Formats: sequence, C-alpha cells, structure tokens
Amino acid sequence: MNFTATIARSFHEARREARPLAAFPGELPSNLAEAYAVQEAAIALWPEPVRGWKVAAIHPDLRARLGAARMAGPAFGAGVRRVAPGETAEVGVIRGGFIAVETEIGIVLGADIAPRPQTWTAEELMPFIGGVHVAMEIAGSPLPSINEIGPQAIISDFGNNTGIAVGASLGIEQGLSDFETQMRIDGEVIGRGRSHGPNGGPLDALLFLVNHLASRGRGLAKGDVVSAGATTGVHPIAIGQVAEAICAGAPPLSVRLIERQPAS
Repeated sequence: MNFTATIARSFHEARREARPLAAFPGELPSNLAEAYAVQEAAIALWPEPVRGWKVAAIHPDLRARLGAARMAGPAFGAGVRRVAPGETAEVGVIRGGFIAVETEIGIVLGADIAPRPQTWTAEELMPFIGGVHVAMEIAGSPLPSINEIGPQAIISDFGNNTGIAVGASLGIEQGLSDFETQMRIDGEVIGRGRSHGPNGGPLDALLFLVNHLASRGRGLAKGDVVSAGATTGVHPIAIGQVAEAICAGAPPLSVRLIERQPAS
C-alpha cells in the first residue's frame, strides 16, 4: 500500500470505527497536491456519494508557501442535513477527536456544473445558484490536533468536516450580500461576524471551489451544497451541547452534537 493509500485508509477506518487518532497516520503530505491526492483516495473508499463541499481559508502566513488562500473538503450523503426552522438536528461526532461548529452560508446548486478547462467567472456561476441558506459546518476529525498540524492534514481528512447542516433560505440576493452572523452554544452568543470577510463572500468561495474541482476533473451536481467558510470563527463544542447558527434575521439553525457510533 502506497503513502497516499495508507493515510486515506487510516482516516477512513478511524471515522468508520468512531475511533480517535493519537497522531497523523503517516508522513505528512509535503504540499497541497499530495494532500488532495489523499483526499481523493479517501473519497473513493467512502460508501456514500459526495453531496456537498466545505470551503475554508488557509492562514495568511501559510499562503505563499502553499500557493493557495483556500482549501476544500467533501461532505457525503447523510452528512448533508436539511433542518427546518424550529427543529434541532442531531449530528454524531467522534468522542476524543476534533469537534467544532461554524456559522456559514450555504449555496445550493440549482443545476449541474460540469468541469471545464476554462476558468469560470463569478458572473457565469450566478445562473447555477438555486438557493442561499443559513448553514452550519460541523467540523470534525478523528485527529484532535488536525488544525494545529495545518492544511495538509486538514485536506487529507475530508477538510476536517463531519457534515453540513442547511437551514432557512436567505434568498439569493440577500444571501450573497454582506450581513451580520452569530453562533450560539447552549443559548449563549460565543461568536459574531459577517458573511463577507477578507477573502470575500459566499460567491467568491463558490468560484474558488468550482475552479478547484475542475482542476481535479470534478464538477458539482444539482442539489449539492457548498458551505462557504466560517463567518464567526471555529468554535469548540462538547458532545451534548446545542449550537445555533444565526444569519440576517432568519430563523436559527439548531444542531445538537451526539456521540458517533461505529458503523455497522
């Protein structure tokens, strides 16, 4: 088994067994291309189809060396959850692993976007947007130190993603605009931010993702969800707590964290 496959298999088995990892499972990829190769190998192992993607910023101090300002990771079938106003979704996370929540903006694709060699523009992507929603990324990995290790580790393990919750519609025009966001945990506001940050807004994140995926020979399908990046920060959370993502006066999006059980 080669370097790429060994790392992918280790993360895959730890996630399926809901088992934390004490250290990165092997030699850390030396660059983002190697890390995305691990991610592709892990996607091939996962038994569900990709139904969404998370986009995240790379720390400014690392961008010149790594040659990128953003990174991406997949979310799979059951990990992409629609949550109606007034409901609280339960999402399983690995006890002893990395666990955090992020208030994000979710773009739902209204049509397929096929990969192409030409670079996309933001204007070209607008007709493909089917909706913009309150969203929450449930960040999670078997490796508790994943964020401290850095982007190569994060990318290798599905972008440090457990799932994406999708809440109330914001409307396309409002959802792509700049507005205040919040994160509450157990009723307490623990983060405030805005939907646009130093890297731009949700449309900029989508533009990055579409062009990035095209370089991997991948597109997006109608109904796929793109979680456009943390707006209030990355907030640690414990099993049993309830997180609420709040955007632009829309109903809160509520998620309770529960302990993930090994796959049968």
